[in-house]
Amino acid sequence: MSRTVSKTRTVDEIIRAKYREFATPVDRILADANLVEAFAAMVNVKLPADEHVEVKWLNWRLMTLRKRGEGKGGLPRLERAYYGRETEPQRKPKPR
Repeated sequence: MSRTVSKTRTVDEIIRAKYREFATPVDRILADANLVEAFAAMVNVKLPADEHVEVKWLNWRLMTLRKRGEGKGGLPRLERAYYGRETEPQRKPKPR
């Protein structure tokens, strides 16, 4: 895929949208080859039929977008699913 500025912006928009859907931190995606392949497949589905991104380029682009930060057009922050030691969020009792 030839990468002109406008094509890169379009691909970045697709990457950001699919990153939100995938809901997995970049570090975890890059550490697992299966996740990288699955994420690349999600991105490639949204690209025109004659274009696709290579996994190596996508890894580099994910790191670049992560470093850039959401405010400057990079990847958005994902909502954390952290509940402390509990496996589910604690429900607060209703006030009486």
